[in-house]
Order: sequence, then C-alpha cells, then structure tokens
Amino acid sequence: MKELRVRLGMTQKDLAEQMATTQQTVARWETGKTQLNVEQIKDLCLTLKCTVEELLGWKIDVEEWRTSPFAIADAETRYGTLRIKTTVGSRQYPIDEKARESILRQLKELHNLRRNNTSRPWLYCWSLDNKILLINPQYVRTIELIGDDVEEMPGYYHPEIYRALDDWDKGEVSGKLKKECDAIIAEMGDQEAVRMASYVRVTYDDGEDEWNFLDEETATTFFGLEAATFDVPQCSFAEVEEEGYYRARYANLDRVAVMEVPSDRYHRLTAPEEA
Repeated sequence: MKELRVRLGMTQKDLAEQMATTQQTVARWETGKTQLNVEQIKDLCLTLKCTVEELLGWKIDVEEWRTSPFAIADAETRYGTLRIKTTVGSRQYPIDEKARESILRQLKELHNLRRNNTSRPWLYCWSLDNKILLINPQYVRTIELIGDDVEEMPGYYHPEIYRALDDWDKGEVSGKLKKECDAIIAEMGDQEAVRMASYVRVTYDDGEDEWNFLDEETATTFFGLEAATFDVPQCSFAEVEEEGYYRARYANLDRVAVMEVPSDRYHRLTAPEEA
C-alpha cells in the first residue's frame, strides 16, 4: 500500500483525508496491524488507482471468480486507442499493451485462416472499459491503433465501478464506491449505467443495436465462441437472450458487425465452480 501511495505522491495524511479516516489508521493499514474489510479494500483501490491484486499482493484464482466480491482485473500497461471504422459507423475503445499485441497478431494471422472457406474468423480483444469485443471482419473498413502519447485515449472507469454497477440491485454497494456510482448514474441514467456492466450490445449490419442481458446461458454461447478462437462457421446462429422455456433469441452471426460483452460479468459467469 505504501508503494502505491508514494507512486501517486500522496502522504499518509492525504490518503487518510480521501478515505475519511485518521493518519494513524492508514499507518496501521500499511504495517498490516489492522485488517482491511471489503469496503475499505474497494475504496482504497479507487483512491490509489490500482487493482485488488496490486493492493493485497496476491492473485485471485480463477476458481474464486464466481464468489469473489472483487472485480476481475489484471494490472495493465495502458496503450491508447483502438479505433474501428465499420460499414455501420466508427467506435473507439481504450486498450492496454496486451490487447494491442493480440490485435496485431490476429491481423497477421488472418490471411492464413482465410484459407478455410467453411468458416470466417472474427477479431476479438478486450478493452479497459469493461468490454470483450467480437468484431466481424466482413464489416470492417479500417482498424487504427493509436498510442496515448499521440492521442488521448477514451475515458473509462475503475474495474470496481463496473462490478458495483452490475451488483447495484443487490443494494450492497457502500462507501466511496457508492458515491462514485451515484454520480455516474446521475449523469448517464440508470439504464445506460446498468447496460455497460450487465448487457451484451449486438450491432447488426444495418446499424441497429440490440441489448441483451448477459445470463449464465448466453454467457455459455460466447464461451463456446471463445473456445473456438472465434472461428465462426458460415450461417451460424448464436443465442443472445434466454428466458427458460418461454423465450430465446438467436442472432445470425453473418449479419452481426460487432458484439460488446461486459467483461467482468462474463468472466464470473464462465469461471469454473470451486471444488
């Protein structure tokens, strides 16, 4: 904790003021003499601009993702902007170095994969604004990767913000995290705030957007695509909404331009059960 605080040029007094506590309490936190609760850990992550893993010094195992109260996030090295121009418009996303390297690797491999005429490989990556991106190359005109030193990258929230918004209906969000979420909801409205944490956005080839709640069944659909490295057979349908016996909706992937899947929720729903 001390290293993270010093990195931001903060004193113990500064951190105490932002955490609404005393300097003595911060000192005890840093020496490990006082144990942190979940709310304090989340609020410290917001204040120190770090992940839970950076703060606590240990990694959350995949088997714990379903039950962990914390967001699923790696410490990232920021890169800049992924800008995609498609036949139905342009979008841009904040990405890290790993996402940039993944996109470049996929673009280089794409011509080899296209030798298989029975399937059509999609591009995929993750962004810092809680999205897993599935991109149909058939509708892509240009892809740009722009470093943050050249052009300021799009804004995004702390991973714990997205996790809190996904859990908002449970009424368990508190502390500094709740105040930040309240401000976001006041600015963009309940619907938009919940959508970016819990809903899949499907954009079709005519530019129409469709929003579908990501539940366990539909998450399995995307997990299957991921397992196949998004090598999508022609004339494929993917289940994007499911309500048991009463309702199901399938998207014709040949007519889909882009899909945005909420990353934190997806990883929790598809994580293996604890033994």
